[in-house]
Amino acid sequence: MSTHEIHDLIFHKGIFTFNDGQQNTGMIVARYNIVQARIEYYLIPESNIIAYQAARSKFDSNTHRELGTMVDIEHIVNAKLAA
Repeated sequence: MSTHEIHDLIFHKGIFTFNDGQQNTGMIVARYNIVQARIEYYLIPESNIIAYQAARSKFDSNTHRELGTMVDIEHIVNAKLAA
């Protein structure tokens, strides 16, 4: 999938398939890393989405690291958004 396609999926719950065949249900989030001047992407597993959203509403800036896993969006080959 292209970076543009991934950006349409950010902060939406879905099933993400990676090029190694692994499928994960959750939500992809994007965070800007000021020190390295780049956008990083994290997969928040379905079991952590509510906790992530609660922490985000309180402006917790490190929750994505604690509740998610950094992913390389170039490894995502398919995504199906949850209904």
